[in-house]
Amino acid sequence: MSEKKIVVIGGGQASSQVAASLRQKKFNGDINIISSESYLPYQRPPLSKKYLSGELAAERLYLKPEKFYDEHNINISLASCVEEIDRKNSQLVFLKDKTHKKISYDNLIIATGTQPRLIPLDNPKLGGLHYLRSIADVEMIKSSLKDSKNMVIIGGGYIGLEVAAVSKTLGLDVTVIEMAPRILERVTSPIISSFYHSFHESKGVKIMTNTSVKGVNGKNRVSSVETSSGNIEADLVLVGIGVMPCQSLAEESGISVDNGIIVDEFCKTSDDYIYSAGDCTLHPSDFYGKNIRLESVHNAIEQGKTVASSIVGEKVAYNQIPWFWSDQYDLKLQIAGLNSEYDNYIIRGNIVENKFSVFYFKSGLMIASDCVNSAQEHMMSRRFISEKIKIDFDRLQNKEIPIKEVVL
Repeated sequence: MSEKKIVVIGGGQASSQVAASLRQKKFNGDINIISSESYLPYQRPPLSKKYLSGELAAERLYLKPEKFYDEHNINISLASCVEEIDRKNSQLVFLKDKTHKKISYDNLIIATGTQPRLIPLDNPKLGGLHYLRSIADVEMIKSSLKDSKNMVIIGGGYIGLEVAAVSKTLGLDVTVIEMAPRILERVTSPIISSFYHSFHESKGVKIMTNTSVKGVNGKNRVSSVETSSGNIEADLVLVGIGVMPCQSLAEESGISVDNGIIVDEFCKTSDDYIYSAGDCTLHPSDFYGKNIRLESVHNAIEQGKTVASSIVGEKVAYNQIPWFWSDQYDLKLQIAGLNSEYDNYIIRGNIVENKFSVFYFKSGLMIASDCVNSAQEHMMSRRFISEKIKIDFDRLQNKEIPIKEVVL
């Protein structure tokens, strides 16, 4: 075991967690992290929030300080782009400092995350046109913000709305364009969509739903966005229309993929010596009875732990209830579970007071929750969902009754 050589591709939550968990489990072999970015592994959720607003420095995004990796003998190769997984010879080919290098492995972990879905444009390299996925992306957005007055955000998902909140607070005129009938349509219920739509508009953000983008105009820099409802003046455009799993390395090497790198409950891929963790994986969910791909910090952390357990010979199946969060203005939305198949819901609290929860049920059991400024409800709902605890609907609806006292 101590002679094994571990190589991790990726510079995010999952890769850092794999390395840290292996050392926690007294694994003494070589651990190498290869990241295409120039920064130590870092957390991404603050990028569209406090990092964009300037409240956090880049170093505060780091999951571990440089000293941690040195002290735990974890080698990190930054600004290194993996070009090939050579499964036959159990080695990687990567490019660093314009030089091709090779590194062998006994176990490989693919933790490549996701990449922004690109919008088809005739002029995709216009100045002021941005995507948001990395520290480098945000640095470019910050630079554009200094000289901008009118921002157009294409896509009404979490990233788009978080950036809208920050940009509006910084004094920009902000318009959000969403082709679906409502914002957040892919990720939440009409109740939450309606609440956030109204809240953003109350702050002065203009939201256009049922609106498609036909193009982005400008010579060297964006000047307007052409939509199905007409042209919108813009000197800064952010595209946030979703992400795609970074699976090409796996796919090109013959590893099974399907909107994500396919793994089993132990995060093992179709190759017995290769594992995958984080946003790039498609994994089985016993709770939901299907394979799912999640874009979630919690998922990346727990799958990282599962990979480490698998490598050291501990068979601990990954089976977690997903949870997420989004910060917009002074609203903290905390989500537990997946609500795509609910047949009933209960609202607890007062929507007007910006402090409420929506609980989703299927066949009488809670399967998901959306909690706005309601941390206790969120924490309890995670337990209700995972343990399939039966709930008294009348008591749940009564906010005067403590949330822990609503079980049947």
